[in-house]
Amino acid sequence: MPDFKKTLNLSELLEAKTQIEDIEFWRNLCPQAKISDIALNRAKALRVDAAQIQDYQSVLRAEGYFQTPPMLPVEMQQEMLACIEAVKMAGFPQMFALVYDVFYEAFHYFDNILRSMLGEDYKMIPNFWIYYVPAAEGGKGFEPHRDLEYLNTIDAQGNPTVLTLWVTVTDANPLNSCMYVLPSHRDPEYKAAITNLKQGATLFKLEDVRAIPVAGGALSAWDQYLYHWGSRGSVRASHARVSYALYCQRGDMAPVDDSWIDLRTDLGFADRLGFICRGIYRYSYVKSDPTQQTPELLAFLEKHLKSIELQPV
Repeated sequence: MPDFKKTLNLSELLEAKTQIEDIEFWRNLCPQAKISDIALNRAKALRVDAAQIQDYQSVLRAEGYFQTPPMLPVEMQQEMLACIEAVKMAGFPQMFALVYDVFYEAFHYFDNILRSMLGEDYKMIPNFWIYYVPAAEGGKGFEPHRDLEYLNTIDAQGNPTVLTLWVTVTDANPLNSCMYVLPSHRDPEYKAAITNLKQGATLFKLEDVRAIPVAGGALSAWDQYLYHWGSRGSVRASHARVSYALYCQRGDMAPVDDSWIDLRTDLGFADRLGFICRGIYRYSYVKSDPTQQTPELLAFLEKHLKSIELQPV
């Protein structure tokens, strides 16, 4: 697994435990956004042209990723951004915006594509992170890496069985930290990465790196082995780069992780706290940079993430 971690203020999280677990606190913080039990309703799903989906699949097999044009309504993007800004202004990690419905309602727009690529019974792996890269020289995305959390997730036809989904809330461009990728067909070490979770990328040519700017409200997706990173921002950027990401996998295969979620079942407040705590537990320095507060914080996180873990059979 790549070593990409984020630093969080542990003391502030511990002091706010009571607020974090109070659904009314979050409702009052961002009253225009809903927190309810919702499930994916395929009757409401956006239909995407089959030929367009085939084109996405072809690009994904050939180059390891694909991107769509904007798919989310502008009003939905604005609501997402308002939630994230409100959470940040209140002093919480932006991850806590995931308590709000709007981040899950987005799947009504992506479902047709995901079903075509991962099957009717695809599942969400709730390894969430929300990215907020400020319009400043110090802002940047994750360092160059392959996601590399799961082995052998390319099938015999060259189709990924696990996809990283990256949803842009705002436009992402070279000035505010768009994604850069090394297309798989230009990566000499790509095939080795499929069976080696420690495989780096040292043999590629710089001219083969590709910037992939994308508009807000679009879906970008890639497999576990694509080498990629978020670039550094700039004071010349017009706005922050805001986005969120998670994984999805085929549902007709064994779970690749200790948690998966069927989007067709209700996702309530307790589930969402579990997603948030899972992300903090997995992608921050809370475990690898211990302090006196670490045991208490870990106990808090583990209490909530256990609620979404798969039970042994």
